[in-house]
Amino acid sequence: MARHVVSLLVVAGLLLFSAGWADAQSDRPLRLPGSSLPRRAPAPDPPPTPPAAPRPPRPAPGSALPPPPPLAAPAPADDAAAGDLSLARQLGLQVSRIVIDAGHGGGDPGAHAHGLREADVVLDIARRVAAGLEAQPGVEVVMTRNDDTFVPLRARTALANEVGADLFLSIHANASRNANAHGVETYFLDFALDPEAERVAARENLAAGGKMKDLQNLLEAIAANSKLRESRDFAGTIQRALVNALREVNGEVRDLGVKQAPFFVLIGARMPSVLAEVSFLTNSREADLLATDAYRERIADALVAGVLDYRKALDPVPRATQQD
Repeated sequence: MARHVVSLLVVAGLLLFSAGWADAQSDRPLRLPGSSLPRRAPAPDPPPTPPAAPRPPRPAPGSALPPPPPLAAPAPADDAAAGDLSLARQLGLQVSRIVIDAGHGGGDPGAHAHGLREADVVLDIARRVAAGLEAQPGVEVVMTRNDDTFVPLRARTALANEVGADLFLSIHANASRNANAHGVETYFLDFALDPEAERVAARENLAAGGKMKDLQNLLEAIAANSKLRESRDFAGTIQRALVNALREVNGEVRDLGVKQAPFFVLIGARMPSVLAEVSFLTNSREADLLATDAYRERIADALVAGVLDYRKALDPVPRATQQD
């Protein structure tokens, strides 16, 4: 009996020794024959758990909620927001020849409402703008059309390039299915950023006659627009001049702002170019105003002022004079 107990104790001791030896060896990675990679790498220690952020105290019942933390100021979207000078200003470029484009014409009447046709209204305004600019020393004006003639959209920009224009201004009257829509807006060439700009571009491009096979070339031309900064600056001066002038006689005029859209008539221009939508023919109040000579003259004066403001802004730094 005693011998049997001793045998059991010996066997138990051997089992305990084997288990301890195996545990000691389990931390060593075993390697496959002919390989330097371990068969089983030891499991890494788990990363320390970061301390939980303290919860803000819950406001007492009936008390006002604390204000949200202030948002960081957004970074400038581009160089213009940083307040630097455009390349045209850095190079000291000047403006002398300006192409004035009256939208639509001939078989393309444009928008029509309340007894007015866009082609007729904008031609009258364009003639007034041309007369106002030609009265300025050192300014030459070229019109894309002087009568009710249809001029293809591409031909208008081609004319501006051919005559070596320094600026291109296309004049249009707006329209909307919403009879309450009113105000003025000015566009430069780029891809549209909102549905309303897309709608305006689609309406104004109806007479372009483009083909689907031209899409890639048009996309590349818009993306390669090298006058974007200058055109945007030009659009800004036109928009400010329009709003300031029209609010003096139409206190309800809305400043719809400077926008961007892919207008056919602006594609390919080698100079800063913009398209101004001077009022809505589909708004009864603005249509009544557009029917008068006084309102058209005020729009024309505003466009002249915008062109001259941009022209003057190209030389914002006073000339240095030599001191004795």
